[in-house]
Amino acid sequence: MKIADLQTPARLYAVTEVESAYGGRSFSLVPGATIWGDFRPDTPAAESTAEGDASVVQGADFLCRSMAGLARGGRLSLKGFDWRIVSLDESADGSVRARLERVHA
Repeated sequence: MKIADLQTPARLYAVTEVESAYGGRSFSLVPGATIWGDFRPDTPAAESTAEGDASVVQGADFLCRSMAGLARGGRLSLKGFDWRIVSLDESADGSVRARLERVHA
């Protein structure tokens, strides 16, 4: 992957988990680095539940040069939206494909 292909900046947020004094769990997003990649969004698709609730689900691929800081469940903020990291695939040359998803009403 060439540096010239990495045209989209994304702010990385890691999910941290803290145990409360009563044994519960609290999750929060901690801002990390800005990473650059090749952003390839899918066409949004409308979905509905049996209860009649409707939402729009959109997937995307974010191709970058390293897995440093990326983890499943983390978040990337790019193009004005927050995307959840669903999966990560590393190729033989070390480049990474992060599969992203966002759900909105």
